[in-house]
Amino acid sequence: MKLPALLSLLALLFAAAAAAQNGVPYSAQRVNERVQTLVDGTRITQKPHKVNEYCDSWGRTRTEELSADSGEVVSANITDPLAGFRYTLDLTAHTARRWSLAKPAKPASSPAPSLADAPQVSRDSLGTQTIEGLLAQGTRTTTVHPVGAFGNDRPLTVITETWRSSELQPTLLLKISDPRSGETTIRLTNISRSEPDPSLFQVPAGYEITDAGPSPVPRRLQ
Repeated sequence: MKLPALLSLLALLFAAAAAAQNGVPYSAQRVNERVQTLVDGTRITQKPHKVNEYCDSWGRTRTEELSADSGEVVSANITDPLAGFRYTLDLTAHTARRWSLAKPAKPASSPAPSLADAPQVSRDSLGTQTIEGLLAQGTRTTTVHPVGAFGNDRPLTVITETWRSSELQPTLLLKISDPRSGETTIRLTNISRSEPDPSLFQVPAGYEITDAGPSPVPRRLQ
């Protein structure tokens, strides 16, 4: 999966997870940044990837992906658990794809990984800090993948730092240090606690709606 598509999916999952804890309206912008250091020391800094997020008191969410060059909204997703649908809007063609949020059939279970291949995971508290005016609790998760898990000839360590607030459900700050992809930072900025405009969670009049079947977003995150 290419990075922009991955970051868009992450933003959608963050907002969908927040919708599961309805009753806390907000609007904000999520900024995704990544810096990769090559073996020769060259640093590659990706352009920030920005997504507008909205959530209302009924658990409906909207995410808008912005162009890295112009800052204009290039696509939008609406998740409406009240109606039982998720929509992807094409703002140029004035069309919308509609997915059902009905619970999908339970997938067949896959064999459990052997203990030798299982990563070692440890978690540590980072205490508290104020982020965007909210008191947040931090957790550092260290995941050590054993030799051979990805064809690696030595243990591979991934460190994830997560900051959450009890006042607002979405993750306020996420930092991922992974030697395979570099340093990724995802932060929530420009937070407003006001109720968003209800029209944001509706498909605009005149849009042609096409049914696309069950939603690809896991039910537990909706």
